[in-house]
Amino acid sequence: MRFRIYVLLISILSLYANHLFAQEVHSKEIVLLRDFLTEIETKHNVKFSYNDLLLKNKYVDTNINGVDLKKILDEISNQTNLNFEIIQDRYIIISEKTEKNSSNHICGFIYDSLTKEPIEEANITIYGNNKGISSNQNGFFKLQNLKDNDIIEITFVGYVTEFLNVKDILNKVCINVYLKHENTVLDEVLISDYLSGGIDKKSDGSVVISPQKLGSISGLVEPDVLQTIQLLPGINSPNETASDLFIRGGTPEQNLILFDGIKMYNSSHFFGMISAFNPYIINKVKIFKSGTSSEYGNHTSGVIDIETSKEIPTRIQGGFGANMTHFDAFLNVPLGKKIGITVSGRRSFTDFYKSTTFNRLSKKVFQNSVISKNQETETDSFEDTNDFYFFDVNSKITYNLSSKDVLTFNYLLVRNKLTYIFKTKDSDTYFTKDFLEIKNAGWRLKWDHKWSDNVVQNTSFYSSEYDFSYTYNGEFNFGQSFTQDALKSNLIKDFGFKTTIENKINDKTTFFTGYELVNNDVSYKIHRGAANSTTNIFYTIEDANNNNTHALFFNYGYNNRNKTIFNLGVRTNYFTLADKVYLAPRVYFQQQLFPKFSVKTSFEYKQQSIGQIIENHTSDFGLENQVWLLIDNKELPILRNNQYTLGFLYKSNGTIFDIDFYRKNSYGVTSFTRGTDGSVRSFFEGTGKVNGVDVLLKKSYTNYDTWINYSYSKSTYTFEEANNGQPFPGNFDITNSFLWAHNLKFGNFSFSLAWLLKTGTPYSPPRRIENNGTIVFGELNSRRLPAYHKIDVSSSYEFNFDKKKRWKGKVGISLLNIYDRTNILSRRYTNVSNGNSYSVQEMDNLSLGFTPNVVFRVFLK
Repeated sequence: MRFRIYVLLISILSLYANHLFAQEVHSKEIVLLRDFLTEIETKHNVKFSYNDLLLKNKYVDTNINGVDLKKILDEISNQTNLNFEIIQDRYIIISEKTEKNSSNHICGFIYDSLTKEPIEEANITIYGNNKGISSNQNGFFKLQNLKDNDIIEITFVGYVTEFLNVKDILNKVCINVYLKHENTVLDEVLISDYLSGGIDKKSDGSVVISPQKLGSISGLVEPDVLQTIQLLPGINSPNETASDLFIRGGTPEQNLILFDGIKMYNSSHFFGMISAFNPYIINKVKIFKSGTSSEYGNHTSGVIDIETSKEIPTRIQGGFGANMTHFDAFLNVPLGKKIGITVSGRRSFTDFYKSTTFNRLSKKVFQNSVISKNQETETDSFEDTNDFYFFDVNSKITYNLSSKDVLTFNYLLVRNKLTYIFKTKDSDTYFTKDFLEIKNAGWRLKWDHKWSDNVVQNTSFYSSEYDFSYTYNGEFNFGQSFTQDALKSNLIKDFGFKTTIENKINDKTTFFTGYELVNNDVSYKIHRGAANSTTNIFYTIEDANNNNTHALFFNYGYNNRNKTIFNLGVRTNYFTLADKVYLAPRVYFQQQLFPKFSVKTSFEYKQQSIGQIIENHTSDFGLENQVWLLIDNKELPILRNNQYTLGFLYKSNGTIFDIDFYRKNSYGVTSFTRGTDGSVRSFFEGTGKVNGVDVLLKKSYTNYDTWINYSYSKSTYTFEEANNGQPFPGNFDITNSFLWAHNLKFGNFSFSLAWLLKTGTPYSPPRRIENNGTIVFGELNSRRLPAYHKIDVSSSYEFNFDKKKRWKGKVGISLLNIYDRTNILSRRYTNVSNGNSYSVQEMDNLSLGFTPNVVFRVFLK
């Protein structure tokens, strides 16, 4: 521990000393040319392009008369014997002065061969003598004083080196050079196109999804990020939703989901069926199943870190489109050369038009609820109104303060509203109204500062607010007036501060450290009441708590060109409500044993001070019966978890074989969570265990990818007071899951198909029912539902509206469950009274049947 403290202090003192030294140099009139050029770039809004060797050990006298840029450059040229050539107004190329004929020249633009985006800071040199320059922000370069037999070498980290013969392109119009990716030399990417284009595996063990690069995904008409994540082995949604993600047996509330640093407590629309994130403004989605970076805290399962782009566009970009549930639009606008803004919005049209797709989704969502029951029993005497809609809004402002500073501000709002009324048509005999609203809003202010080429500091302030509100009112007039009411509210207010420093010591070693403070203010209230002319019965349950989490974290990373990868992280968490400090170490290690074969292992230990419990007080409506609350380590224990993994990786010539064996142990588990609710009827504290294997086998051809995912997972819980103290399967335990997927890309046409087969979830069989209506169950979760299987298909076609290819279009179609298989997702039992006695009624929650969807989109590039 002392050694870590000494290292941290030395790093901080070094940064401070460098800062003081920089101040001392700049206080003089004679300064390093490189530093003076940086000041000119900021003051005059220009960008210099040069070879580092040209500026090595060069100093200039800054006592220059006048403020005109050209005069300043002329004076520097006289002092340093360098040429300054202004290209495209604000880009300036620096080269050596020479008396030779400068008419022999070449110029060009360098682009990424896949994205067609310009590559900045690519090295363009004359082969053999290291003379050259770097490309500017637009990928532009120009070389002069060339000989006919010179060879130009173009290099950039992560790309295949390109060689050009000068005699073939000398004195011609500027050429375009497209650099190809070279996966074997990338620092971060371990495997490109891990499943398909736009899905990569990183050297830290995470998987990154880039929605803008995705092709067709089976069953998806648009690149829904949370649905796409379910293609990865070890990630399941037993409820067939986008948001209820069970990552290696962990329950959804144990996942950490971030959107531009804003914590999401509700990540879906339409009660889980659609993710709450607009994919067209998302740059990348980073997913950790194990070996999580120490930067992430207060969760015990997976991490889903979603980021939008912070690049300022050079021109207006955007798009709009619609499918069978909602429409959306987004816009990227440059407000000058240093400021850019992104805005986007999505809204359902379900409150004024109910499509076939929406009706299929509604049938699944509202089954076994008051809404479906009323519709089943509705006669000519009753009528109902079901108004539901959702929308989300995102905005982001990016401001490049200088070449070393970037300021960004994000705002997010996600909202779902449902109003349901059921009443008699021609009288006030019977009237009920249910109103449910779910809102998640947040903002973040972030400052990125580059202390040097190797040291970067990121500092942010952020806030997240989750607001759940449900009210019920009923009025009944059968002889005498009778009223009922119910209420449930759940409010979370988060405010946080986070700062990190990343120091790239060399091309193999990185040191990362930071501090985070988060304030959680959580409250809930549950109320029920009933009244008539003589009786008034009601009760209220409510609670409010506040917790501060202080976290200090460190991470050491070593990567020897992906041959040896080692990440060691330590996080300390202090929860003020529990008044306890926890240590959370994380390790990820990978070693290449043979050129195409590697072994990997990881360990992590985590804690969580906020969670969900299931409440049954307002469950009559049949939707959303979870409540978020803070864990005080008294009535509810802090949730703890550790995970061990061991795996192997083989990759060669379009073939990938990736396998992980893992074990997870959970402590502080209670019987009022989604994993055990309904199985155990009393409140107990226990433990959880998951043993599993995740397997991926993929083969790629030129235009065709196919892969198989297989996951084995055995998730069990143990409570001493329940099931005779014996372990029993969790409610959402899926022992076997098998996915076979196919992606075909042919020109502008994309096609995707996947077949999913998995074990049914467990349930507890009823043994008998008592005279008072109590159901006595047999061994907990000792039986299983039939196997689940379906085939999903998607297809899309992209086209151009104009010759310049700025306006692009896309049409697509998806077909879920094309053979209309009726899958049972879960089963529970309730009692039914006939007036004299009770009987047991079986209630099954069914999957989506055959569900089509179509999309039409327009993009402005």
